[in-house]
Amino acid sequence: MTVVVNNASNSLVRALKEMVKLDGAFISVEKDDSYPKKLVKSVLKADKEIQKKKSKGKLKVYNSVDDMFAEL
Repeated sequence: MTVVVNNASNSLVRALKEMVKLDGAFISVEKDDSYPKKLVKSVLKADKEIQKKKSKGKLKVYNSVDDMFAEL
C-alpha cells in the first residue's frame, strides 16, 4: 500500500518515521524546494501588484488570447 502526504511539517515526518518502524515498512520523503525563496517572494509581490491594478481598473484584462489579438 502507498500513502502520500503533501505539505507535511517536520514534526509529522518525524512521527511517521517512528510509526513506520513499528510495522517494519519503510518511508521515503521528497522535499519540494524546487524554487528559490527569493524568486517566490518576487512573483508573489508582482501578483499582488497586478491584482491591485486589476481591481482599480488600471490594468486591461482579456478573457482569451484571441480577444487580446483582436484588439491589437
